[in-house]
Amino acid sequence: MNIEKIKFGNQAFDLVPAGVNLGDNGGIITFQKGRLTFDEIEAILKSNGSITQIGLSGEPDWKRSDLVYAGKLTKQSDHVIYAEQIQDGLIDVKADIMIAVFRTPDLTERVAALEAENQSLKATVDTLVLSSLEG
Repeated sequence: MNIEKIKFGNQAFDLVPAGVNLGDNGGIITFQKGRLTFDEIEAILKSNGSITQIGLSGEPDWKRSDLVYAGKLTKQSDHVIYAEQIQDGLIDVKADIMIAVFRTPDLTERVAALEAENQSLKATVDTLVLSSLEG
């Protein structure tokens, strides 16, 4: 069965059906846990810079870089992902899922990000000036 994927940064996870519920200010993404631990997934969500949904074709459907992890992650065991046809009828295919909440950054976070970017640019300029003086 083909399953859409969701990527947080470079890490992809299988989505559950109708697993993306995002609006302009954030929302919820529900995906299969896979082999990673809760802490590993939370670390990925915290360090993430973008969210990309990968469609059944393997190509990105959309990408968002305006949301941050809201610090809310829950695990649900044995969630029914889909029903599979077997000889005697249907069987539920289950997996552990993660439910992550995302939001837009608040003003304090935006200012901190701009200050970090400013420091990075300043360091680059300092390095360029230093190297031109040495040359």
